[in-house]
Amino acid sequence: MVFGAGGRAGRQAVAEAARRGHEVTAVVRDPAKHRALDGVELVAGDVTDTVSVAALVKDQDAVISAAAVYGASTDPHAFGS
Repeated sequence: MVFGAGGRAGRQAVAEAARRGHEVTAVVRDPAKHRALDGVELVAGDVTDTVSVAALVKDQDAVISAAAVYGASTDPHAFGS
């Protein structure tokens, strides 16, 4: 499971895990805004909602949090596309 799967780092983590043959659940705020990769389950979730996070991570073998807050001083090119 990857939280922040729609962001720069999250997309890369999802793609690499899927490439390696892992079952991947990609968590994003609005699944309609993201196109799913083959073999990747896309689900809605909010990393700031502890109840939502607890429900989503139940029975997961591994969880990655790639969620981040970007502000005025954040380098938007820190990760490649």
